[in-house]
Amino acid sequence: MSIAPKRGEIASSDAIVHGRFLPRGFDEDCDVVVVGSGAGGSVVAATLAEAGKRVVVLEEGPYYRSSEYERFQPSESLRKMFREAGMLTAFGVGQTPIIAITLGRVVGGSSVLTGGVCFRIPGEVHDHWERDLGLSELSEARFEGAYEEVEERMRVREVPVSMRSLATTRFVEGATRVGIAMDPLRRNTGEDCEGSGLCNFGCPAGAKRSVDRSYLPSATRRGARVVSDALVSRVIVERGRAAGVEGTLLGGEKGDKSRRFSVRAPIVVAACGTLHTPLLLEATGVGRASGELGRHVTLHPSVRIV
Repeated sequence: MSIAPKRGEIASSDAIVHGRFLPRGFDEDCDVVVVGSGAGGSVVAATLAEAGKRVVVLEEGPYYRSSEYERFQPSESLRKMFREAGMLTAFGVGQTPIIAITLGRVVGGSSVLTGGVCFRIPGEVHDHWERDLGLSELSEARFEGAYEEVEERMRVREVPVSMRSLATTRFVEGATRVGIAMDPLRRNTGEDCEGSGLCNFGCPAGAKRSVDRSYLPSATRRGARVVSDALVSRVIVERGRAAGVEGTLLGGEKGDKSRRFSVRAPIVVAACGTLHTPLLLEATGVGRASGELGRHVTLHPSVRIV
């Protein structure tokens, strides 16, 4: 793919630019710059682009079309699309076990590599926000329309009984015998799922509606530009307000200043994940006074029984 933009111009025949193939960095201006192209960044980008805003999305990871990663072997997916090649680990304190963390480092973020399970925020959490914290705008009733719009866009459906594995079927049978009610999962695969069980490596059937398939295309159709291989290092702050971001295009020689870029925008969205958003904000000087930045993170580990 040949991309040869002038400085100050991201140009490509494709809506998503492979940053590592750009010959040098760039300076851009837009209405909104979004750091991260995962479940948060892509939805924000699509929503704002659909509202007529000029949006630039910067993604540290590479870009693969779904037609490419659908053909990857699991080992290729690990090497090319997982952060730390799938070896990222959380070391717990006390008796907490070591937990492997699956994070995507690719256009589409971790949504490309999830099992596709989609669930709404539990009602008791909404109740706590509304009743105890006074956040009436975060009530379950106020979220209903948004839930429905997202679920329709991503084709969230209950997993049919016919698609259950033998292990799942036996698990449900065992739970039923001891009186434990079981509800089917809801996943963003529509009716196209083939049941290959390779969801976590990029759906080989193209059935999973990850955000690179469900949200980013809408954003790019409306003029949003996405640059992969673009590592943002800090948020530009002027007069106490975010004014853009700076970073480096990956793929060149270490320390190559010609690959630095900046995107100026009055609105900056930091959507680079639970682990890396605090690091970006810390590098910018945000949140240091409180000492709370990056704390209070919890994980919900999955256990596989064989």
